[in-house]
Amino acid sequence: MWVKICGITDIISALHCEMEKVDAIGLVFVPWSPRFISRDKLTRMAPHLKRLNIMRIGVFADNSEEEIRSILEILPLDGIQFHGNEDVSFLKKFSKYFLIRALNVDESDNLEAQIKKFSKIAYILLDKSKSSNISFDEFIEKAGKYIDNKTIIAGGINESNVEKVLELKPFGLDLSSGVEIEKGKKDLVKISNFMRKVREYEKNRAEKSSR
Repeated sequence: MWVKICGITDIISALHCEMEKVDAIGLVFVPWSPRFISRDKLTRMAPHLKRLNIMRIGVFADNSEEEIRSILEILPLDGIQFHGNEDVSFLKKFSKYFLIRALNVDESDNLEAQIKKFSKIAYILLDKSKSSNISFDEFIEKAGKYIDNKTIIAGGINESNVEKVLELKPFGLDLSSGVEIEKGKKDLVKISNFMRKVREYEKNRAEKSSR
């Protein structure tokens, strides 16, 4: 299972993700986010991030092409995640990267059409909006209708509910607040516990299938 820990704001957390064999970290370049990384902070972090053997994915929302490319000049990213109103033509400008297009299951009236359109060029991250009042179980029920081998699930995953998501067999998981002490500050123990839970689930599933 591909796992991304998003909203990394310090090198220690990034190093811990690498140690726990997390597949990717997310670096947020959206100014209104509590996990925002400024250009100055990124410049300080970049030499250390470049040495990590882990995917580095930049998270953007309606940033201009110039803004994104200026970040790429400071830190070469492996992937780019779009959370705004970016269309397919905008994503194609960055087609050489591992692309993720976030879609909120509680906001789109034509979610199936949106998924079909963007999945031709990007992985689809199914999330729920910040103002959503649907429960996690309701979110999983809605998201579960659209799972395929290019689907990444977000929406409030943590150690206590991850098995419900794993049962859907998506391509990957994306979490942030579920492994935090507070917004923008990761809890290393929670990261370790979460990854252990994922590995144990996959081990048990492999053993059952081999019987």
